[in-house]
Amino acid sequence: MKIGVCTGVENIKKMEDIGFDYIEPSVVSIAKMNDEEFNAAMNLVDGSNIKCEAFNVLFPGNIRLTGSEVDEGGIKDYLERAFARVSRLGAKVIVFGSGGARKIPDGWSREEAWKQLVRIARIAGDVAAEYGLTIAMEPLNTSETNILNSVEEGLRFVTDVGHTHVKLLADFYHMRRENEDMDVLVKAGSIIAHLHIANSNGRVCPLDRSEDVYDAFFQKLKEVGYQGRISIEAGIKDVDRDAPVGLNLLRELSK
Repeated sequence: MKIGVCTGVENIKKMEDIGFDYIEPSVVSIAKMNDEEFNAAMNLVDGSNIKCEAFNVLFPGNIRLTGSEVDEGGIKDYLERAFARVSRLGAKVIVFGSGGARKIPDGWSREEAWKQLVRIARIAGDVAAEYGLTIAMEPLNTSETNILNSVEEGLRFVTDVGHTHVKLLADFYHMRRENEDMDVLVKAGSIIAHLHIANSNGRVCPLDRSEDVYDAFFQKLKEVGYQGRISIEAGIKDVDRDAPVGLNLLRELSK
């Protein structure tokens, strides 16, 4: 299992030195760069032995994915530009979370919002296929959005999308916030394309095996033979102190 950390491109050398296998910046941060900034980012990544193999925050909040203001043509144009850039930085998997962008507006039909999101996931899958990328749909807890709030729901969604380049992300923190049974990971099986993790007590860096039910999470992943990537997506108060501890813990748990 490859272990990475969610952080900006500017931190790639530090994370390489700590021992991470890759970093996971946001798509939005790369998409909004001017050419000079993007060239500087490319130079940083090209000068590193690790790459930006995963990216999160696919859409900014001002791009609507549900409701009356959805512009599918504009969404596709955005994805084409963004994916061309992130693929240059080593992207393999793109996390489709974007809770604000996908949130169902008040008074809008949930059924229609689901259909809209399915169509957009298919568009994202088509563009991802052009660049050899995989979209990982991310269930988010109900305090962050009001659609796709569990791995169980995400599994139904990915099945509805029915696209070979659209799979599922399982996030330990969100699963814990929603009291989701870890057995759902076995049900999802090969549909899982990526993982996030944080200590569910404060969304901080995992530091100790006993502080949360990490063992149950990893046991189910072992049962389905998961060998992909897992990123620490957490507040890391002291990077020099805590990041190496978190990395070593995940290496031990994933053995």
